[in-house]
Amino acid sequence: MLTSSGKHFQGPQGRLLLMVALMMAILVGRLFYLQILDFENYQRHSRENRFEQRRIPSARGRILDRHGRVLAENLTACELSLALSAHDADSTLIRRVADILSRPAAELLARVEFARESGLPRAVLERDLPQASLLAIEEKLHSLPGIKLQDWARRNYPMGELGAHFLGYVGEVSESEVLAKRGSDEPFFPGDLVGRSGAEQRWQERLRGRDGKELFLVNARGTLLETVEFVPPVPGETLILSLDIELTALLDSALAAWGQGAGVVMDVNNGQVLAMSSRPSYDPNLFTGGIPTQIWEALSTDPGRPLFNRALQATYPPGSTYKPVVSLAALENNTLQKLGQLESCYGGLQLGRRYFRCWFEQGHGALDLEHAMERSCDVWFYQVGDGLGADAMARMARRFGLGSPTGLDLGYESRGLVPDVDYYNERFGKRKWSRGLLWNIAIGQGEVLVTPIQMARFYAGLASGNRLPVPQLLLRSEGVEGAEPLRPPPPEDLSVRSSHLERVREGLELVLHGTWGTARGSAVPGMRAAGKTGTVQNPHGLEHGWFCGYAPADDPQIAIAILIEHAEHGSDVAPIFRTLVKKWRELEGISEDLP
Repeated sequence: MLTSSGKHFQGPQGRLLLMVALMMAILVGRLFYLQILDFENYQRHSRENRFEQRRIPSARGRILDRHGRVLAENLTACELSLALSAHDADSTLIRRVADILSRPAAELLARVEFARESGLPRAVLERDLPQASLLAIEEKLHSLPGIKLQDWARRNYPMGELGAHFLGYVGEVSESEVLAKRGSDEPFFPGDLVGRSGAEQRWQERLRGRDGKELFLVNARGTLLETVEFVPPVPGETLILSLDIELTALLDSALAAWGQGAGVVMDVNNGQVLAMSSRPSYDPNLFTGGIPTQIWEALSTDPGRPLFNRALQATYPPGSTYKPVVSLAALENNTLQKLGQLESCYGGLQLGRRYFRCWFEQGHGALDLEHAMERSCDVWFYQVGDGLGADAMARMARRFGLGSPTGLDLGYESRGLVPDVDYYNERFGKRKWSRGLLWNIAIGQGEVLVTPIQMARFYAGLASGNRLPVPQLLLRSEGVEGAEPLRPPPPEDLSVRSSHLERVREGLELVLHGTWGTARGSAVPGMRAAGKTGTVQNPHGLEHGWFCGYAPADDPQIAIAILIEHAEHGSDVAPIFRTLVKKWRELEGISEDLP
């Protein structure tokens, strides 16, 4: 039996009222939960939804030469890209974009494939859109899902191939790099550019700067109400390198004329690198934002190895440019007195069953140290090297930094090789190697290997008078807090007797100014200089040519090392030395004081 109150819910109207009452109870309960029990959680979400934050990327720092000439800068450009996450294989979309741009579809598809293989979150289809293409894309942008237009600071290298090996290049961060820095104080974001080689990589943190941010107050519709917080970006530092781009351009053009080689010009007093070049080279502008596959393959498979920095990474036998090492070792170890009168040169010397030739078939006759250096007599040095032994020659070479990286602040250096008794015992077995190996070392052949930067430093040490400078490329940096001059590392003490150095330096001066000097045709007009030619056997073709030296001879200021592959003769490389010294003298405003 129903109570009187239950009569209200009888019949259709009653059931409807009951349903409404239940729904109201549920609604009130839900409101109670949201507004009372879960109030703090929703209040927090409400606060967060009132703000939007925008990242303001910092401008990458510029790179200048010692006189303020621009080597790397930023230019404003409009970029066209495709997000790969949702449009990984949409070739139809890419073909539509190619039609709009009047570009081959295969080229854009290759860029997408390259970005995918590199782990990038997006593919840059065009880094610098021309105005006509920009207008055409903007008109159809609404129908191109995943396609994005944005302004960006394009890295530009106004010198092109000149200086590519020491400047390096930038590339877009990969997805793994973004993930690796997630949560750090300075994270990466898709599209950021980072240094991949050279100065761009070595001083990445200085060049990058710090991003800024802007915090907006917005309403429920996302409309901007006001700026709550603004933190301006801090641009990257401007780097000033020790290089003189005019001197570097002259060196580079000489190397390019020969085809393959490298050279370094160094300040004798402080190790500053005034010029450096490696050939063949490449244009670092090609790498900004992703290089097309076909161009990358062409560069990486080129037999000339244009991506390889020969000045720092390639190793060669030094040839006769190594003879000052042997001469100083002989003087220090009193070897010349111990050997007594050396055999005269008649074009070669017999050692067991093997005949070791001198480069001059007619022979040089009887010589002292200075004139053996002037005429680069191999027979004289065969005998001295035999008397010295591998360890004595190795000790002197290592004193001048050979066999180790020079300490250049750019890095990326090869060590080279200075063989000693332990090396030969390990390679051939104890007492299972012949004296002929010593004879080869004595003329800079065989196993000894050096880099052009090592040889420039070696000759700077010969010139400086018992100081071996540490090479330096970065002079100073300039940021928002002012300039930061960088102190060069102190030179190393060579501890070589001045009288010994003077004898070797006299011989090097005769190379350019003596009657029989191997580079007498390349003497610098109006200035005494010193140096040494070198010719290196090459099992793969024509012999390589070296010239290393310094100037002026009486007050050395610069040291130069030049290696030309397949030049055949060091004397053919010497004119480059003369040209560089003349240019340096012009840049320094030094007049011709001598006839």
